[in-house]
Amino acid sequence: MASRVPRLGDHQKKNNSLFYLKKAKQACVKNDYAEAYENFVLYFESLNDPSESTAAVQTVFTKLVCKMGAVLEETSNIEELLKCYIQALNLFPDNYVILNNLGAYMFKISEIDIARRYLERAVKVNRNYLPAEINLMHVKWHQIPRWHFRMLNDKSRNMAFEAAIKSIIKEGYRNVIDIGAGCGLLSLIAAHMPGTSVVAIEENKQLYNMCLDILKKNEVTNVKVLHCYSTDIEEPPDKCNLLVTEVFDCALFGERALETIYHASTVLRTEEDYKIVPCGAKLYVTGISSQDLIKRHKWTLDKSLQLLNLQNVCLTEYDLEPYEAETLIERDVKYMTDIHQVFDIDFYNLEQISEILNDDSYEKLIQLRCIEEGELHAFAVWFDLNLTECISITNNPLDEDQVTCWEQAIIYLDHPVQVVKGTIITIKVAVRDCGLNVTLVETEAGNHTCFKVSKEVVTFLNDQKLVDCIAALAPKFWNTNLTVVDNNSCPLLGFLLAKNNCSTVYHPIKTEADRTFFEYVLSANHIPKERFVIVSELEVTPGQETCIFFFDTVNVDGSLENCCFKKNEIGSSINIPQSLSIMVQLISSPYIEFCNRVDDENVLEFKIADVINEYSGYEHPNLERLMYTEHSPPVKFQLDGDGEKSKDIIVTRKGVSNALLLWYDIQFYDDIVYSTLNSMHFKKTCFFFDEPKELELGDGVSIKMQTNGTYMKFYI
Repeated sequence: MASRVPRLGDHQKKNNSLFYLKKAKQACVKNDYAEAYENFVLYFESLNDPSESTAAVQTVFTKLVCKMGAVLEETSNIEELLKCYIQALNLFPDNYVILNNLGAYMFKISEIDIARRYLERAVKVNRNYLPAEINLMHVKWHQIPRWHFRMLNDKSRNMAFEAAIKSIIKEGYRNVIDIGAGCGLLSLIAAHMPGTSVVAIEENKQLYNMCLDILKKNEVTNVKVLHCYSTDIEEPPDKCNLLVTEVFDCALFGERALETIYHASTVLRTEEDYKIVPCGAKLYVTGISSQDLIKRHKWTLDKSLQLLNLQNVCLTEYDLEPYEAETLIERDVKYMTDIHQVFDIDFYNLEQISEILNDDSYEKLIQLRCIEEGELHAFAVWFDLNLTECISITNNPLDEDQVTCWEQAIIYLDHPVQVVKGTIITIKVAVRDCGLNVTLVETEAGNHTCFKVSKEVVTFLNDQKLVDCIAALAPKFWNTNLTVVDNNSCPLLGFLLAKNNCSTVYHPIKTEADRTFFEYVLSANHIPKERFVIVSELEVTPGQETCIFFFDTVNVDGSLENCCFKKNEIGSSINIPQSLSIMVQLISSPYIEFCNRVDDENVLEFKIADVINEYSGYEHPNLERLMYTEHSPPVKFQLDGDGEKSKDIIVTRKGVSNALLLWYDIQFYDDIVYSTLNSMHFKKTCFFFDEPKELELGDGVSIKMQTNGTYMKFYI
């Protein structure tokens, strides 16, 4: 039997492979990413199958691809970035790390559908890879926002629409167009009435597909679904004598409701005798005072003003939106004026709608009588929605029967106004670009120096405990002549140390809107600009033996900031904070279920929950306020690396728990510890359970934490 003799080609191929691999490793040592990447690709292509390479080599290549991606993203070289990722995936189609990184990048540049495909592949390959699991959840949240869950769970709203639609159809109006159909609830209501034909129009691709699935699941065949903006349709898609729509935001106009109704009434309906659900709306405004609310919009904390040597400075939130949505019944609010009806809009009155939409000079001057004495901080707006002449719903916070899917619109005054009971104030109300604008007329100019800054700067400076901690921290480093890097959204520590002769402070600015204010602080405190350097990106030149690095370890939304895992190599650096602990507590809160999971009972027993709850996830971040019941004391997890940990906890209150509440204890330095639990600046996070858990007093529960970098997951 002849022995196998190696062919010359095999030998040469192996030598080439080893040559490319050696060059790739040498380039990695020199941090020459491009050279390393090119030689790794040549190495893998020289093999019969790239998967023949060792796991160690594949791991090095994966890390290299991720580094390349980060560098190319920083330089906005999108073409090369995509080429790098796609080429790597051609070599290793099941590399879940690369799949996740590419998916996360596509999400960042708003290529949502593409992002989801890559992330779903990553999760399918490795269901235990936390970054891909959480990134996929974030993509789903973007496709189906949380407000959609709140809307579907608002049973009162749904029953009112059901009663209105059924009553109109019973009058003989059976050819229905549902505009902004969402997942199809209102179309389902209409379609279940005898003799109806329904056209559902939805522009959101995900909701469009969901609507098709839900109609099929409910065995409905008399609904045609169109994927487009209704205002793009130039002729009726079918017979229509009943228009149904729910495209309203908390201030009525923000979702282009009037434009949609006007177009539908003039283009989509096919009969002179027709009906609209809803048929009209009334909009109301009143003046309010609320320290609870104003602190999130305007700088009010005297201590931080004094620390920065600022007098007569007005600092307010920079926001392009004309109003914010708030749930006033959960706030400490004082109603300062009477309530005035601003609009009474008849949706059949096309002349009235046209005037509001198209007349640039259209506005209303409204006089409000003050019923209290004190500071006027903002105006609150809500509405009544007349579904029919007999059926209406409202988001009026003073009405015990208010629906809960809409909050109230709050329009803040940059400068609070002192008002006296019985006096009259005048406001101007207008609809501009399909949005509501409310302004106060004839206010006296103050003697303030005014700045518009990011909301994060306002809430940072208004957080009493946070400011106290930093004020206590600063003296520990006074007159030490150290270089300081303050990476917080507001560099309060950097300002205080710069006033007391540290060497140089560097602050990588997060929002350019803040730069003018920060430069004013330097001027007011006589700090030379060469001592406090504002940069777009952090570039500190080594040279100091000791530097202070003050990192913003927690994001405002309650997630971990990437920089909290960076280690500094500039001399013997002092890292602040010294440590970060995660506090977790068993709780129950109706809000968690309301915003994250739909119950078919709330959607009139239609089969909707199974479809939409695929977008639910298991985490609710960015919680500013949360009403909840405690079922245990908090348990502490130290954040010190990746992996899984568990802690046992004893139930102290019997009941049904549906979530774990998470916040942080930040040890800035020695005995200076700050908790984000009741923070003005940092929001909280909840991890909720697949099913609520029945708890008995004294039960032992094991809470588990899984971490991978800044990605976290908690469960029991």
